Amino acid sequence: MIKDERGSITIFLAAVFLVFLLLISMCTEGIYLYIGRGKAMGACMAGLSHVRGNYQKELEEKYHIFAMDPRYETKAEEDISGKIKNSLEESQDSFHYAVGNTILSKKVYLADQGGEALKYQIRELMKYEMPADLLSSWKDRWSRTREAGKEIGSIRDQMDQDEKEAQEKEEAEEKEKKEEKDETAQAQREEDPRKGFMELLREGSVPLVMGKQKVSSGKVPIQYGEKDTSKETAWNFMKKGKMEQQLEETEKMTSGTGITDELPAVLYSLRYFRNLTSKEEKKGIQYEVEYLISGKDSEKENLGSVFWKMIGLRFPVNAVCVYQDPAKKEEAGLIAASVLGITGIPPLVAVAKHLLLLALAYGESVIDVRNLAEGEKVPLVKNASSWQLSFAGLAGLNCKRKPAEQGLSYEDYLGLLLAAQKDKQQKYFRMMDLIEDNIRREESGFKIDRCLVSCQVTTNLRIKHLRFGGMTLPFGSFFSWKFQRTVSY
Repeated sequence: MIKDERGSITIFLAAVFLVFLLLISMCTEGIYLYIGRGKAMGACMAGLSHVRGNYQKELEEKYHIFAMDPRYETKAEEDISGKIKNSLEESQDSFHYAVGNTILSKKVYLADQGGEALKYQIRELMKYEMPADLLSSWKDRWSRTREAGKEIGSIRDQMDQDEKEAQEKEEAEEKEKKEEKDETAQAQREEDPRKGFMELLREGSVPLVMGKQKVSSGKVPIQYGEKDTSKETAWNFMKKGKMEQQLEETEKMTSGTGITDELPAVLYSLRYFRNLTSKEEKKGIQYEVEYLISGKDSEKENLGSVFWKMIGLRFPVNAVCVYQDPAKKEEAGLIAASVLGITGIPPLVAVAKHLLLLALAYGESVIDVRNLAEGEKVPLVKNASSWQLSFAGLAGLNCKRKPAEQGLSYEDYLGLLLAAQKDKQQKYFRMMDLIEDNIRREESGFKIDRCLVSCQVTTNLRIKHLRFGGMTLPFGSFFSWKFQRTVSY
């Protein structure tokens, strides 16, 4: 039986053609979707750039910190969707899009994460504003201050040793001269210069340093930082026990580390916030860096607290200088003997000698801070030619001042105090207090905890299938996906 095979080639070629058409249609569809998604991606990225452009202008202009304007955040979702729609749905090409809603999620505000968001931006900014050799110079300042602080321990040990030796000497002498009486026991004692000096200290650090100059006594509105309620007390140079406690606290203060880690924040604070010696005029808080250090709600208290801390920071280097001067040590011994009288107990005389030396070093530190507060500089390490105060002028802090042409300034010591803070995150919260207070003077509704620095943007998108060659492929009319990106400053 003969088979009729007419038309079989035609059917075979038609089938092959359909297969090729299907393959071409699928490839064309894939290319179409790839290009379409690329175009949509460009439109979405442009929308995100638009979002970043709506930062809080006053925050950037004053402090170079970027965050989304809270006024824009309320309409950001609608605005992003609108920008993407205008770019995609109203285009005149062959792509047909349907743009859904936009959602902002995983929001991070400037006051979140324990101040880390603000800290990150400050570090990024200061990368480009710090000179290359700045770190080494600050390390040198801090290391020399810290080395002087380590000597405080040896001063305490020397005081104890001298007292012990004097005690042993007294006991030996008493055995030899047990019945002997000194007819000059009633010899008149000289006035102790420590008494007048301590009366000045009790008046407080602000009058001690500033005299009768007027200082700001305004209030600091604390919203984010932790208020410091501690009270600084004047040093006691009459009692050994009190003095040892004060020396121990000074040793702890100068033993801090972290100048490298904190340098960006320190330099940012000195550059963008006002302090006592700043020249520019401004309304509101005057002693801003002082608040970053002290955290009190009173301007005057912040200034006073910084003065005490600055005196404490100068004290170790001055104490080392005093103890290296044989003439001052000898003079202190003579004064100690004279103020306690001829019958002064040797151990007490030995202790009084050390207390006088320490009082002189502390008084010199007060004079140094007076120079700093007037915008002058002081040498980091003193010598005989740069020393200012004598025992004769200790009671009234009277001396001829010798400000240095080369040395450290008031701002330099503010920087050292910022670096030495125990709770290093507090400075960032206190920055937020200052930033908010200053911007609210121009923008009354400003709240730094409503300034968005990071969020996740999710937009629902659809693109209509091409259906090349009129073929119906085994999926719906639209291809859907989500565009998701994190926006951050």
